[in-house]
Amino acid sequence: MNILRIYPFLPPLSGGMEKHIQRLTEEQRKLGHQITIAFNQGNITASEDIQILPSFKLRKVKSQSLRDLIFYFFLLIKIMQQKKRFDIVHVHGDWSAFLFGLLVARLTKPSKLVAGFHGVSSRGKWRYIYSFIFKKYSVIYATGVQDAVYFKTLTKTIVHSQHSGIDEVFLKIPESTANRLFDVVCVGSFVPIKNFDLIVDIAALMPKVTFLLIGDGVQKSLIESNCRNRAISNITFLGHLPPIGVAQQLRNAKIFLTTSFGEGTPTALLEAMACGLAVITSKSNDYDKLIKAGKNGYIVDGFQASNYVERIQMLLDNKNLLLEITHNNKQQTRSYGWPEVAKRITEWMVAI
Repeated sequence: MNILRIYPFLPPLSGGMEKHIQRLTEEQRKLGHQITIAFNQGNITASEDIQILPSFKLRKVKSQSLRDLIFYFFLLIKIMQQKKRFDIVHVHGDWSAFLFGLLVARLTKPSKLVAGFHGVSSRGKWRYIYSFIFKKYSVIYATGVQDAVYFKTLTKTIVHSQHSGIDEVFLKIPESTANRLFDVVCVGSFVPIKNFDLIVDIAALMPKVTFLLIGDGVQKSLIESNCRNRAISNITFLGHLPPIGVAQQLRNAKIFLTTSFGEGTPTALLEAMACGLAVITSKSNDYDKLIKAGKNGYIVDGFQASNYVERIQMLLDNKNLLLEITHNNKQQTRSYGWPEVAKRITEWMVAI
């Protein structure tokens, strides 16, 4: 298949969607498919990739719909100039990207149009926009279960739920949790939706528990300043790390914590499970099939720091339960590797 994949950003820029696009592309190329990525910022992956406005950093445009308007306008011009045709156009993003993706399809005349949704779906009046747009798509997949369920109520188009894959480096980490340096680890971008302020509040209530925060973003300096002002000394900040670095640090922790207001299915959570960590997560999506209480970790409803403290302390006090969860999570994540995930997504595309 000849696939055009569209999203403005690629690694080394941070972000779960960026990594998803890179790894899915790598695996589909291994399966013999030709992939062209249309992007603005990041590293080119192949000579056929199309870079749009390389001197203009679209990430500085805060409005997603305006950013998509600019990106797709110049992408459409490029496509008209090159007169390329594709079997599949695969659009990543939200409603504005999916809307402009229809115009790309008009020009490239693919036999199939695919939408990849990675965030938290807007409801209310947006349901009519989603419903209109999705009529034109061949298949949709969402990384969050509740988003896939919601989209199924809006369209007759095929909708799947599929989280991102896990790199092999995470699946090879030993099961033992003995002699781990940190009690709790958090991995993610320092942006408002990740709710890192709550992690600081939790750490303040547990001064004898060690916390490791991995990631970077616009709020990182503010979070660090908050810790200094409150004399919180049990949090270590490591900044952005490559996958092998994240894997090594997950090996140094016992519990993975995420307190996000909204997510699809966080890849970092899956990676932590693959490394054998118990997971404690806010109810930022539907994780009922992924996380069973006491078997994989716990889902906490709401954002009261004391509720998270209770679960963390209970796990740290029960070494046998931690060891059991370690085994359960490593067994469960064996089928979450990128080759398996990419194969499933490719099969949906072929089967349409």
